[in-house]
This record gives sequence, C-alpha cells and structure tokens, in this order.
Amino acid sequence: MCYYLTVNLTPFGTASQSSSSILGKGVPENAVNPPISNKFSLDICAQKKLSERDCSPAWWMFQFSFGLAYITDITIYYGKNFAHRMDGFKLYLTNASTIPPVGYLCYEDTDPGYPNITQNIACNQLGQYVIYFDTSRSDEGSFISGPIVELCYVAINGCNKGAWGRNCADACPSKCINQHCHPKNGSCVWGCDPQNCVNNKCDKHTGSCTEGCVTGWVGPFCNKKPRTCNVQILGLKLS
Repeated sequence: MCYYLTVNLTPFGTASQSSSSILGKGVPENAVNPPISNKFSLDICAQKKLSERDCSPAWWMFQFSFGLAYITDITIYYGKNFAHRMDGFKLYLTNASTIPPVGYLCYEDTDPGYPNITQNIACNQLGQYVIYFDTSRSDEGSFISGPIVELCYVAINGCNKGAWGRNCADACPSKCINQHCHPKNGSCVWGCDPQNCVNNKCDKHTGSCTEGCVTGWVGPFCNKKPRTCNVQILGLKLS
C-alpha cells in the first residue's frame, strides 16, 4: 500500500478570529500566509489584542470553501517568546462555526508548564471548520491580560472528503461507506459496503470484494452489471 503526503488546505477557505489587533494589523489571514516561522510581527501573524478588561474567549477559525475535509494533522507556529499566552489552548475540528466550539477536540493543552510554540497535532477527523480556542488569562507582568491568540503560521493537512493521494487527485473507492477514505492511503475510514459481495466480505482498506461478486454483478467493487451482447447467427445456404 502506498502512502502519500497530504495537502495543506489553507489556500481553499477563509480565516476569521475573535478580534484583530490595533490599526488593522494582526489580521486572521496572516496565519495562513508565509513566512513559515515563529517570528512575531503584527504584519505577518494573527493576533487578538491584549486587553486587561476583555476576558472573553480568544479564537481563530478556518472554514474550508469546498465543505467537508478529512484532516490528518495541523501544524501551528505560535509567536516566539509568547508560550505563556498559548498555555491551555484547545484545537477543534467541527461542522459548525459555533463559539464555544462544539465538535471533535483534536488537542487540549493540559500538561504542566508552557507548551511548545511549534506544534504538530494529529487529528484524523472529518470537518469543515478548524478552531483554535483559548479561555486562559495571561500574566504579562504588569497586568493580567484576557485570552490571546498569536498565530504566525498554520498548516491544515488533509484532503477534501472523497479524495486521496498525491494532490488529493484520486477519488476514494466507491465501496467505501459514504465514499470516505484516508487521504494518505485511500483506505476506507468507516469501513466498506459489502453489498453485492460474496458472503458479504469486502476489504476495508481497498473496498474491493474479497471473495468475488454475487450473481449479476462484476468488477472489483461488484458495482457494475455485466455487459450483454446480442449474437445473431447467420445461416448460409450452399447450393
């Protein structure tokens, strides 16, 4: 079985966040554009501004333009020297833009100490929205700030639902349930549909019928009718 690198899907959607920094800088789109770096600047990073009075949750959200995607992993570059502002963050993959997020929790920072400012988080889930979410206040020395977002680069890797392989160019096997497969190898995520398979047996990785097709169906996935040919026999009369 071949394995392929997944695609960064951030060119295919829009980013938003709870609020931006002053003077129109620190906008959410900064987080999905190069450079790939932890170097912090309001010109290249997304930021919800520091505020002693604003204790509302800080969030950054990305919505895929094509609908559902199967996300294998997400890479985050947080602002250098600001790990304390990242402490306690959560990362969700959801089907709605609801805040607080309601969906699959890919990761929650619960470890003692501050998190690494560069994160690669496995998700392996289907969704339409990626949401970075933080409710923890931050000790800035001279004051305690409300929750903050400072994302300098985010890569969201996977494929649109129903696709896999290099550049997500291959369609998932039709026998995969809901034609849903893993972006890296094309294996059926929810299993295979054994309809038309002998003894109801199919390969969960490829979706093919392992013991052949029941009568009346052909093909590796037993989803095609056999072709029929009308043969006309011509009799020749010899004299």
